Amino acid sequence: MLLRKRLKNLQMSKKLKKTNTFKLDPFGATNLHYLNNSNYFINIQHGAIRSAKTTASIVRWLKFIKEHPFTDFLMTGNTQTSLYRNVLRPMMTLMDSLGISYDWRKNEYLEIEGNICWLMGFSHEGIANRVPGVTLGGWYADEINTYPKILVDLALDRLSEEGSQAFWTLNPTNPYHYIYKEYIENEEKKAVGDVKVWHYTIDDNPSLSEEYKARLRRRYPPGTVDHKRKIEGLAAVAEGVIYSKFVEELNTFDPKDPKYENIHYNQYALSTDYGSSTVHVVGLFGTIFNKKGNEYHLLDEYYYDATDPENNGIQLDDEELYKNASEKLLDSSFLLSKWWTPHDAASLRTTLKKKTYMSRPIPVDSYTPDVNNDIQEIQKLFANYKFKISKNCVNSIVHAQTYAWDQKAKQRGEDQPLKSQNNDHCPDMWRAAILGSRQVKKSIVPGVG
Repeated sequence: MLLRKRLKNLQMSKKLKKTNTFKLDPFGATNLHYLNNSNYFINIQHGAIRSAKTTASIVRWLKFIKEHPFTDFLMTGNTQTSLYRNVLRPMMTLMDSLGISYDWRKNEYLEIEGNICWLMGFSHEGIANRVPGVTLGGWYADEINTYPKILVDLALDRLSEEGSQAFWTLNPTNPYHYIYKEYIENEEKKAVGDVKVWHYTIDDNPSLSEEYKARLRRRYPPGTVDHKRKIEGLAAVAEGVIYSKFVEELNTFDPKDPKYENIHYNQYALSTDYGSSTVHVVGLFGTIFNKKGNEYHLLDEYYYDATDPENNGIQLDDEELYKNASEKLLDSSFLLSKWWTPHDAASLRTTLKKKTYMSRPIPVDSYTPDVNNDIQEIQKLFANYKFKISKNCVNSIVHAQTYAWDQKAKQRGEDQPLKSQNNDHCPDMWRAAILGSRQVKKSIVPGVG
């Protein structure tokens, strides 16, 4: 009864008496409303950084565990490490201050006065077979927008106890993310009481000084995507970004995830963006044939920028590009169906035609882009999760989120990608491997189709 009274006081008041080990700052109006009204099946806190979402969620979670008769609960983060850093460490400090007994077994479970919270990282789909098969009374999810959809569905299915609830937190991300579409913006689920949403801005944390908030606003000025996300707490994509349907959490994959380690690809191809003086990019693609639409995985990339200080302005010739790219991307474990080159890279094709791979001539082909149509096709693939990029391909992931329309050209009524920001090289490289096979074209290497 004493513990329940303490937690009730935390819920209803703005301040907890200071202890030697934990200082609970005053709650703002949004958090007070959350603490007193988060009685829905799915309770979602989303919004700005440093808005005190996590502190309130921890207090609410402890109260929920104590007040309900369930004995099995689930706590998840993107990884076990992030769960500990963001949630478990401050939570255990709070419990120490309140005199709540607990037993923490790293990467396994946290027992709180007889209640077991199973601890898991939810970063990739390979985790699915490790989700506890028990019926769960509650689920606390930190950074819910970093989870694959299959794991969210699986965890929700485990909440079959009468009165079971889920408590989710997230910072803003791409508005096309499924968490927004299926939960935060789903008016039907909110209307029937399945989902309740609390939105936070930087002003929802009364403990932040005006000086700190002013500094953040200077760092992230109005009109920028960071201002919308980090200050206003809104899901946003940068203005003018071409691949607005690209969502990093959904359109990338971890090659170490068991789901992706043993995939059988029907076809492998290399694709090139070729800069005669500065940037060269070569990507290795694996294609999975499917009557409902092929799936394309960018497995690895070779990226060379002569302007990078580490490269001292040294430009690569065609032989060096071939050598560097083939050493990184080709390992004789698969047949190569094509090495795609830009239509205007004649000297590179001349070099490649002299080379062999696995005792066969390299099958060289060229691709002539249809820029706007190509962009539309790749946008569809991102939207349907048919084009995914390995997390090892850091340049492609950055370019997917920064490749932008030329605003000056737009004022002239033209749709034209911006070419001056050095973020078009990877998108240019993707096109041939994905769309080149759709061209009816004779291979440059005789007998290789």
